[in-house]
Amino acid sequence: MFCPLDCWDACQVKLADNKIKGYGITPYLCYKLNNYFKFKRETSPKLNSKNIMLRDGLKKLVDILKKTEPKKVLYVKGSGHMGIMQNITKLFFEKYGASFAVGSTCDGIGERGIINSRGKSLILPTWIIKNAKKILIWGRNPFVTNIHLLPLIKDKKVVTIDVIETKTAKNSDFFIQIRPNSDFYLAILLSQFIIERNLVKREDGVGFNEFKKIVFSYSKEDLLKKTGIDLEEANKLLEFIKDGAVVLTGLGVAKCKDCYKTTWAIDSLFFMLDYFGKRDKGVAFLGSSNFGLYNPININPKNKVPLFDVNLDDFEVVFIQGANPLVSFVNRNEWEKLKQKTTIVFGKYYDETAKISTLFIPTKDFYEKNDIRGSYFDEYVRIMNNEKIKKEPNPNIPLHHHTNSQISEYELTKFLFDAFEFDGLKDEEWYVNEILSNSDLEKINDTLYKKRVFNQAPYVNGFLTEDKKFHFLTEDFNYKEKDFEIVTAKHDKALNSQFIRDKNIYINPKSNNIMLRFVRNNFDESIIVYDEKIPKNIIYSKGGVTINKVLNARGDNAYYEID
Repeated sequence: MFCPLDCWDACQVKLADNKIKGYGITPYLCYKLNNYFKFKRETSPKLNSKNIMLRDGLKKLVDILKKTEPKKVLYVKGSGHMGIMQNITKLFFEKYGASFAVGSTCDGIGERGIINSRGKSLILPTWIIKNAKKILIWGRNPFVTNIHLLPLIKDKKVVTIDVIETKTAKNSDFFIQIRPNSDFYLAILLSQFIIERNLVKREDGVGFNEFKKIVFSYSKEDLLKKTGIDLEEANKLLEFIKDGAVVLTGLGVAKCKDCYKTTWAIDSLFFMLDYFGKRDKGVAFLGSSNFGLYNPININPKNKVPLFDVNLDDFEVVFIQGANPLVSFVNRNEWEKLKQKTTIVFGKYYDETAKISTLFIPTKDFYEKNDIRGSYFDEYVRIMNNEKIKKEPNPNIPLHHHTNSQISEYELTKFLFDAFEFDGLKDEEWYVNEILSNSDLEKINDTLYKKRVFNQAPYVNGFLTEDKKFHFLTEDFNYKEKDFEIVTAKHDKALNSQFIRDKNIYINPKSNNIMLRFVRNNFDESIIVYDEKIPKNIIYSKGGVTINKVLNARGDNAYYEID
């Protein structure tokens, strides 16, 4: 059985002695899973905050949907759960005619840049990481967010680039601390060095001359100033990367509105050094977890609106699955309108959004359902089987975790298909079997498969662009420096808005007066933590619980800066 939580890793687990334990390819677990049963889930359906029977909740759901014009129903699916079968509710809402809120609260901006350069963001297989002699970690904090990477980089030379001295930075051979949202300029600076010193190994991509014009439109002095590093550090970094390494970038490089140009610039830098399609080097952002998998549930909604252009005044009913917009989404003022809407929450926890909902329907837990999941990080496919728990209650699981009035995503979809007399839904087992039988997988054991497409290095046979060629950066950044910057990071004891949150805002007490006034005007003094180790003029937040109050975005993908 595997954890489905929406993070880099996918821990293999088993239930024993009233605990979730790790084993197999992932013998150790993160804080969230080690303490999983300490966080009470909600097992009772609710109508206007009052407990009801599940059958009454389902009847109410049907009544609401039948009385509402479908386009006036907004479907919002969070990414807290990475199982493919969790998306099966989309089949009903598309057939019903609902409007879909589409976009990413996480990696969408960075992925856009990689789509421009490579066509698709693919993971870097673990065997390539093992083969590498050097690891460059750029805007990622695997000691907190990607712990299964750690054995792969043990005893290798590791360099970290980040804005904050993270746990990963402290465990690296050396640390390059840059200014927020300056990663683009660092990539441009290194590209200058490579071209000037005749280190270019590949220039056969599309748009190389345009890229060079951007690279040399800046002076070295300006680039060093923008990044906040000195020439010695820049030369040291060049020496580290020039002969090959594995580069692992994270969300830290893509937090601003135009930061898709950053991932694009980083790709262009390492394409010149011939990092792609090799057995001991490569560049990876968050990879597509479903790449190499046949997905019979995949749809392209007819009615859709970008997630951060949603105007809730246009909708009468909002159906929210596996998400907590009142905490996890930017544009918080807009999502506050949920309190005046007929809001339906289908989820596991009775969180802030669930508490204001008209109707709350609790889901079964991941160990009570069958599913399949990939990973942002590795080439494996996991089978999440329920180990017959739903048929034979496990006495080792606390009573409040037993299935009572919860329903799985497939069961809810089947109920709604029947209630609306829709056809076309297959048996649950059919979808699981279709995924496995139509995907090119190597079976490791009954619950673990490997995608054969990653038996060779990604992009070895060309890129996933229309012309199969790499496309160099052709758009300049022109980032407007602000009086202060927002820096967000993952908290090791939280995931999205789940588990233990850190509500604090961290700042340097010597920051400029503009920032200090902003912080004190927008946040309660009790959650402001003054720390002289934080770079001046940075507002640092672990997760979005508090900082999302002041962040706004437009379009498909969230960004984390003050407009």
